[in-house]
Amino acid sequence: MMSLADPQRGPGIVLLNLSDQVFTFVDSEGGQWHWNASEGMRIALASGREPQAFYPSNHGLDIPQLQSQYTDLDLEYALTTDLTKPILFVPFWDGTHVLIDGWHRLAHAVLKAIPCLLCHELTEEEAYLVLVLRVPPEEK
Repeated sequence: MMSLADPQRGPGIVLLNLSDQVFTFVDSEGGQWHWNASEGMRIALASGREPQAFYPSNHGLDIPQLQSQYTDLDLEYALTTDLTKPILFVPFWDGTHVLIDGWHRLAHAVLKAIPCLLCHELTEEEAYLVLVLRVPPEEK
């Protein structure tokens, strides 16, 4: 896979498996970040690191907050998701973490008050490998 975020391969062409899921995040300044969530999960699973516990209630998460952060959240579909599959975070430049895979599973857990989900967190280097594209904010 080639990524615009990989300086060894050079910019210009992004090759993705067409079945891969790409998650887009818009930061507080309007910059866009596009990660290949499918490749991120493959990397997390291949790393050999055990998933960690994630407690939604420790982060004050509720459905309106999730819906504001992920506008395509389908609550009916969320209730059909497999809560044994870990969710996936990447570290972000401001010291926070961004959920790039598992929004519906997280909503499922919140809706049913399930206290804990499993999660993987990519390293900075791994997150960089799955960063497909970063679009800076528009000039004001």
